[in-house]
Amino acid sequence: MSNLRCLLRKNETALTKTASYYVIHIVVAAAVAYAVTGNWWVAVTLSLLEPSVQAVAYFLHDKAWARAPLLRFRTLVKTASYYAVHLVVAAGVAYAVTGDLVAALTLSLLEPTVQMLFFYLHEKIWEKRAQRLAGAVPVLAGNGAPAAVAQHRH
Repeated sequence: MSNLRCLLRKNETALTKTASYYVIHIVVAAAVAYAVTGNWWVAVTLSLLEPSVQAVAYFLHDKAWARAPLLRFRTLVKTASYYAVHLVVAAGVAYAVTGDLVAALTLSLLEPTVQMLFFYLHEKIWEKRAQRLAGAVPVLAGNGAPAAVAQHRH
């Protein structure tokens, strides 16, 4: 049991971040699935199943990106890479639930696109939190754009 506690403590931030995105994902998935299918049962099934599978993909994706430095376009590139992962998972789950290739492809394109808007906002919030906890402040280039991140000294 102590190994599990150690694993949970080591990944506490990543697990909390994953859980917060999971809730967002369920709400968006249900709304999009209902809009496409007009069926609440399919919408509820997809909104619970697909985000559950995506949560695993999200956790692995976020852990892979944890080693990447905080660069100017990091969030945008990270969002694009997760979009690709999300498309594949969404198509597979949607087809498994609906058995309809057209609905699955529609959902796999529409739902992840809407999700990425929320992913980007979620990621920016967590990035600002991480910078705040680390005491980092953005350093601005001459044109006012972030040039780097420096440690703030008290």
